[in-house]
Formats: sequence, C-alpha cells, structure tokens
Amino acid sequence: MSGQLPEITEVPDVVGLDAEEACAIVRAAGLVPYGPEYAPAPTSGTVIGQAPIATAGAERGAAVFLWAGRGGHAEEVPPSPKDANKTLEPA
Repeated sequence: MSGQLPEITEVPDVVGLDAEEACAIVRAAGLVPYGPEYAPAPTSGTVIGQAPIATAGAERGAAVFLWAGRGGHAEEVPPSPKDANKTLEPA
C-alpha cells in the first residue's frame, strides 16, 4: 500500500437554508453540490433535504445531493434513509 488516505471533511447541515447559500457552504467544505440524481445544483428555493446527512464524513470532492422546495412544496421528495417500517437507531 503506497497511497495516502483520502482527505475526509464533515458534511455541513444546509437543510432550511436558501439554495444558493447552501451550495456555497457545501463548496466551501470541499464538496460538490448537486440536485437529485446528479441534476444541476438547485439555485432557488429552500433546501428541504440533503444526502449524505449533516455531520457525516465525506471524501473531499464528493457529491452532496440537495432537494429544494419552492413555496413550501418540494420539487422532488428526498429518499428515505431507511425503510419506512423501521425506526432510526443511533450510530
């Protein structure tokens, strides 16, 4: 093994922020913002969901997917992190 370990950064919490501000924060953390399924990053509305979740570790340059809503309605619904029949457990 000769390689270095990848540089890991913390994913910022941008849910509830304006889409433009959220994208700027994600970029400042060394990550790349996208819309759902690698669509262009949202430019308007309020971020209503993100993946990976805030405070998760991610390799610098990794994608952060953002879902933005306009007028209180989501453009697309973010995927559930777990099966809807299961409850979340602490890590």
